[in-house]
Amino acid sequence: MSPLYETDMGILLSVVQNGFSVSTEKFSVFFAFRLAFVSVDDIVVSEMKKDFSNMKNENTVPAVDKALAIIEFLCAQGRPVTQIEINRSAGVTPTTGYRIVQSLMKHNWIRRNPNNTYSLSIGMVGVLMHSQRNGFLFSAAQSVLDRLSMETKLTCKLSIRQWNEQVAVLRAESPEPFAVGGKNGVRFPVIEGSVGAALLAGESDDEIRALAERTADDIAEKRDVNLLLRRVSEVRAKGWIFNRGNSRWRVDALSMPVHDSGGMVAAALTLLGIQDDFTDSNLPKRVAALERAVAEIEKEL
Repeated sequence: MSPLYETDMGILLSVVQNGFSVSTEKFSVFFAFRLAFVSVDDIVVSEMKKDFSNMKNENTVPAVDKALAIIEFLCAQGRPVTQIEINRSAGVTPTTGYRIVQSLMKHNWIRRNPNNTYSLSIGMVGVLMHSQRNGFLFSAAQSVLDRLSMETKLTCKLSIRQWNEQVAVLRAESPEPFAVGGKNGVRFPVIEGSVGAALLAGESDDEIRALAERTADDIAEKRDVNLLLRRVSEVRAKGWIFNRGNSRWRVDALSMPVHDSGGMVAAALTLLGIQDDFTDSNLPKRVAALERAVAEIEKEL
């Protein structure tokens, strides 16, 4: 097998999180690339199957095998599938199938569509971040962020939703000496700030209320769910939201949802600033720059 598909223990740890473990020294990066919608030729697929067929049964975990089988099934279908189809494809009971699906949804590897079917989701970007090669989608999006940062002279970040949290998976720092900083991988409640409003723009108000109820952090959106609902409503109406310092860090943030090819919210792109980075006169230009960047990313989804 080529080095591109050699073992990356960082991916192994990401794939088997949530209490699963695999006792083996070889694991294929194939899953990360398949889940990021990157085509893999039949030779690589055959090699992957050989790797798994040669593994002794005592070195595998059935629950992990079933979960990955479900992911493979979704990749192969190329269309939304029902829970019944998922159960049948993996050969699991309805209860087991449901629990596996809920676990995969928790990590945003798959998503539930409005018609109660399931599709692959954007959460695998987090896995790709640790792979030996970032993947085409990851690389393309990073280039967009780099250009946006240079154009606006502001820090920008791309965030995704993972169950009840938001996590920044990509960012480009401002070229200016004094600017908002940060790092990838930091998690916040999904309901928080302009990022949360953008990520939740496609959810129902009832689901948003439920998320606020489940949030443990003592934040403004938890204390006043109507504040959150007003922000989400603003995103739905305008396509973006500007939060002037109304956060725990007193940072100004302009956020906009990023949609996948099916029209679902896949991520949120945000410009971050302080003091006079956002003014009444330059805000329209900031919004326009963000819109162009979002459109570029959406072309890759």
